[in-house]
Amino acid sequence: MTQKELLDSLLQEIRHIKQHMPNGELKQIVKDMEDMKDDLSDLKYTLLNPENGVIVNINKNTEYRRELQNNEDDFRAKLAEIESLKTWKENVSRALWIIFGVLATIIIRMIMMHSDKI
Repeated sequence: MTQKELLDSLLQEIRHIKQHMPNGELKQIVKDMEDMKDDLSDLKYTLLNPENGVIVNINKNTEYRRELQNNEDDFRAKLAEIESLKTWKENVSRALWIIFGVLATIIIRMIMMHSDKI
């Protein structure tokens, strides 16, 4: 049932009530209906606001989620690359420590050999 059909049926019901109810009760019902109309307008604005409505936020969220899913393979590739760089760095660091140790040993040995000759 569309909104127009719903409002038309509601209008028919109000006309029927006008004919069969006393005036005081009818005024209260009309006031309540106006309040309901205002509430529906506020709800409609909250849902359909083009700047920050609920539907717009849902669409933004869906778009962001899809973008993340599309970039997931690239993200995993970058993580694998970072892990391989960490492994390479650890290996280079170990190799440099070995080289520095050997150089320090050679220098100390040369100093000791030189001091023995004097």
